[in-house]
Amino acid sequence: MKPQPEPLYTVSVASRFAGVSPGTLRRWEDRGLIAPVREGRGRRRLYSWRDIERAQQIRYLVLRRHIPLRAVKVQLRLLASRSAAQGLGILPDRSGTPLAPRVALAIAR
Repeated sequence: MKPQPEPLYTVSVASRFAGVSPGTLRRWEDRGLIAPVREGRGRRRLYSWRDIERAQQIRYLVLRRHIPLRAVKVQLRLLASRSAAQGLGILPDRSGTPLAPRVALAIAR
C-alpha cells in the first residue's frame, strides 16, 4: 500500500483551525511567515497541519505576547532553535548545569 499523503486544507478551513481570518493568513504568507503549498492552475493555497500550527503560534505571539508582526519571524526562529537545543540536550536543565560540562566531568572521573 502507498503511504497516505498528509491532508491539506483550503484557506477557509485553515483559518478556522488557526482562529484568524483568511485575509490574515494571506497577509502572513505575503510577509513570509507561512508558506502554504500552491496547487493547480489557479495556484490555490493549501495548508498542512504544520502550517496551521505555525499560524496558531503567530496568533499567540501577536495577541497574547503583544509582539509586533515584524518581530514574529525572529521569535519563531528563536523558539525553533530553543526546542531543537532542548531535544539535543544542550540547554541547561533544572539544575542549571549544561549537559556538556556534566558529561566532561563524568568522563574525567
